[in-house]
Amino acid sequence: MTKDDLADTLASARKISKTEARAMVDDVLDAIAAGAATGEVSLAGFGKFSVTKRPARAGRNPRTGEPMFIAASRAIKFRPAKAFKDRVNA
Repeated sequence: MTKDDLADTLASARKISKTEARAMVDDVLDAIAAGAATGEVSLAGFGKFSVTKRPARAGRNPRTGEPMFIAASRAIKFRPAKAFKDRVNA
């Protein structure tokens, strides 16, 4: 499912225009990204988004096999809620 598919579903369920639905989807995704960047976003019945820190490390270039340095970074992590997992596995 894409953002457009999600907006179309929202538009038909709420009887609003696709433009309004797309704006709502964009606003929700922006809010999740902003919240996750500053801490943790918890959506009851869906899951939690959080940021983890990846330390700097040594690695290898997969193409050449040459050793390389991989800089420290931050990664987003999603942990689904039990209700969400149960619904997907039903």
